[in-house]
This record gives sequence, C-alpha cells and structure tokens, in this order.
Amino acid sequence: MSEDTVTLELLARLIRGVQDDQRAFPTELAELRDQMTVQTAILLRLETAQNSMAEQLRAMASQHQRTDRRLLALDERMRALEEDRR
Repeated sequence: MSEDTVTLELLARLIRGVQDDQRAFPTELAELRDQMTVQTAILLRLETAQNSMAEQLRAMASQHQRTDRRLLALDERMRALEEDRR
C-alpha cells in the first residue's frame, strides 16, 4: 500500500478529531465571551477613572484660579494701603 492511500480508519480518525473540536468549540467560545466581558469591564472602569481624574483636575484648576484672584485682590489692597500711608 502507498502512503497516499486513504483508509476508512484514517477517515474515521479525522472525523473523530473534527467532532472533538466541534464539542470543544462552545466551551472555547464561552471562555472567549467571558474574557471579552472582563476586558470590556476593565476598559470601562479605566475610562471612568480617567474621566473622574480629568474632572477633578478641572475643579482643582478652578480652585487655583479663584485663590489666585483673591491673592491678587489682596495684593492690590495692600499696595493701596501702603500708598495711602505715604
């Protein structure tokens, strides 16, 4: 017999392998679906955290600007008082 001969035994083995792969496919698909769910949740959590940080930074910058304006106003008052004393 030649190596190129296809036997029923070879076909049966190949079909069993395909059937095994088909049986494993739903499990692999479920694992992939779970992985995608976890990765999506992580990404959404990171996006939310990043948005929160940006919001906090904007609020801090606003606080800084208000404080800066108050200090400048106080500085102007001090200059005015010093000029009045002269």
